[in-house]
Amino acid sequence: MKIFNGDTPIYLQLRAHIEELILEGTLAEEAQIHSLRVMASEYGLNPITVGNALSLLVEEGVLEKKRGVGMFVAPGARELIISARGKDFITDSLEPVLRKARQLELPKAQIMQSLNTIYGGKDE
Repeated sequence: MKIFNGDTPIYLQLRAHIEELILEGTLAEEAQIHSLRVMASEYGLNPITVGNALSLLVEEGVLEKKRGVGMFVAPGARELIISARGKDFITDSLEPVLRKARQLELPKAQIMQSLNTIYGGKDE
């Protein structure tokens, strides 16, 4: 399975990949994840690299270790990921796009119309 590129450290890419699996529901909360060795084999990675990614997710509260049983997706993991990524999305992606829209003198009404089209007019 080839999902990695050379732009960022592989353990961070694996961490993001596991987060994506949780966000899309492939890994449900409280579901057991594969062992470190199995994951290393599946992804063709060094077990230390996989261990670094998993340790980071444990530190962040996304995964939890159960001694003698394995590693599991923590309750509330999806909300943790959404919260962290939402903050990053606003500052890293949305703000630059809105600044560019203002620079191009796009009317605020046009931006709001696009927003309502994408969100379906929902206020939440």
